Amino acid sequence: MKLTIRKKILLCSLVPLLLLGAIIIILASTLVRGSIIDQVKNSLKGTSIATLAAYDQNAGSYLEAENGDIWKGSYNISQSENLVDTIKSESGMEVTFFYGSKRIMTSALDKDGNRILGSPAGQVVTDQVLKKGKGYFSDNVSIDGTIYYGYYTPLYQKGDKSVPIGMVFAGLEKAPTLHSVLNIINMIVGIVFVVIIVCVIIVQICAASITSALKKSIQSVQDVSSGNLHVAIDKKNLKRSDEIGDLSKAINNLQSELLKIIGGIKESTSLLVQSSDVLEQTSHQTYSGISEVQSTVSTITDGATQQANDTKNASDNIQYMGNLITETGKEADELNESADTMKAASDAASATIDELKKISSEVKDAISIISEQTTQTNTSAQSIHEATQFISEIASQTNLLSLNASIEAARAGESGKGFAVVASQIQTLAEQSNEASGNIEKIVSNLTLNSEKVVHTMIQTQEIIEKQNQHIEDTANAVNGVIQELEASIDRIRSIEHKTSELEKARNEIIDIIASLSIIAQQNADGTSQTNIAITDMADRFKNIEDSTENLRNTADMLADNISNFNI
Repeated sequence: MKLTIRKKILLCSLVPLLLLGAIIIILASTLVRGSIIDQVKNSLKGTSIATLAAYDQNAGSYLEAENGDIWKGSYNISQSENLVDTIKSESGMEVTFFYGSKRIMTSALDKDGNRILGSPAGQVVTDQVLKKGKGYFSDNVSIDGTIYYGYYTPLYQKGDKSVPIGMVFAGLEKAPTLHSVLNIINMIVGIVFVVIIVCVIIVQICAASITSALKKSIQSVQDVSSGNLHVAIDKKNLKRSDEIGDLSKAINNLQSELLKIIGGIKESTSLLVQSSDVLEQTSHQTYSGISEVQSTVSTITDGATQQANDTKNASDNIQYMGNLITETGKEADELNESADTMKAASDAASATIDELKKISSEVKDAISIISEQTTQTNTSAQSIHEATQFISEIASQTNLLSLNASIEAARAGESGKGFAVVASQIQTLAEQSNEASGNIEKIVSNLTLNSEKVVHTMIQTQEIIEKQNQHIEDTANAVNGVIQELEASIDRIRSIEHKTSELEKARNEIIDIIASLSIIAQQNADGTSQTNIAITDMADRFKNIEDSTENLRNTADMLADNISNFNI
């Protein structure tokens, strides 16, 4: 499955958000549970102390009567149902009076509605309260099968704080308290998930904006690579001040430079095609002329069988004709050398064109490198956004925790020392904020490095364009060489025509002089046959020149076809 940039951005933001949400839920659950338990503990402690004070306000000492009743002076504690029931109705808590470890009076009732009296307290409670004289809190006090939070306050005789003689218990049913804690935690979870969903929506909108701009830039590059050099770059992207804007501007500049380069190549190609046409026509005309000369020489050969040479003039003319033919052969050799030179020039033009194609490929590679570096830059920019969100969330939570700690400390007074846990969590969140700031610094560093790579790539692109200009200049020089060699060939061809004309005049004189000589006619025929062979060879060489010219024209047409793919 193809993982798009949009999906990567969403994934990179969703994972930290979910992780942060889980951390917040765990911390909030712990803090809420701890805070509520502390509140319950303090309330139970206050109720147990208030119950103890209600009994202590009676004058006299605590003592046990013969019937087992416990008295405080003239007040019968064993008959104090109204007192414990009143305290329960006002506080919502169960209270119990212990004399020693034995339950003397309680507000707690069993399933049958009877007061739960007479049973002893647990060993742990006895050790902590009656032996050590300390208040004791428990979150697992079982009364008739029901679990309670409970607090035990030691009971002393008036004026004697050495050894406790009993204790007062205050208890609150655990299930409703846990239900309240669960409701608060569920509310926190709901808030966290709503915040995560809102963040995801915001990230999705930002990712959609980035990917949309990138798609437009990619489409522009694809249009340019397909030959459309007049594609319109999105104006909104050009106005952007971020990396996408830089990419759009770079594409626009590249488009302009390619227009100039391809336009110059097109003009040079047009000139090359025109020159090829002229060369082809000239070669064809030359070949036609040589063919006519060959036909004429053949006629001379046929007539030479009927001719005779009986005078010195005939001999001299024949010698003169031979010299002319020799010179004509030399000129043909020079024409052959010129043809080789033109072929070399054509090869140079072809090599130059191949180099231009290679450089165009390097330009495309450079554009690809720019696209990859921009993608990395966008990823880094999104990471900065994510880290900023992370810090914002932590700061918000820190403020909330600080506010709660202040409120609870003000309410609890001296008991507010129990909120040290809240202060510790605030410190933890502050450390996380510092860590997130470090992450932002690393991401910014990475973003800067990627931007430098983009600049380096653009420099390489400029160097490639300069190479293209140099090769275009080489192509022009090669074409000029072809033209110069062509002009030299035309001059030599004209010289051949002039000498052939003189050869024709000499042949006519020979015909007039040796009309009656039949014996030597055969010798003349033999010599003329050799001339015919030489002319035929020269005609073949000019045929090769014509073929080479045709190949040059085909090469020029192929270059023109390749360039025609670009719309300038």
